[in-house]
Amino acid sequence: MKRFWDPGLGRTILFSLALVTFVIASYQTLAVGKMDGLYRNYWLFMLSFGFLISYRYLKQRAKEAAAAAEAAQKAAAAAAPARKKTGGKKR
Repeated sequence: MKRFWDPGLGRTILFSLALVTFVIASYQTLAVGKMDGLYRNYWLFMLSFGFLISYRYLKQRAKEAAAAAEAAQKAAAAAAPARKKTGGKKR
């Protein structure tokens, strides 16, 4: 299946959304003041936290995929010299 954008772009968007929602929640909490501001904007903090968790999950999954690809490449490179044929004279 063809991807609409680069996988790194999705992670960047998630991180940006996490940062923006955290800043908005912090501003709104300070603007209202006291504990009432925190109660009103709790959902924004949780939304920000959800974006951040999703970002970290996708980042870890990409890291594991890169490590698996590198291990497969090293295994293929190690097996390549063992498969070489010995040079002999042709008749």
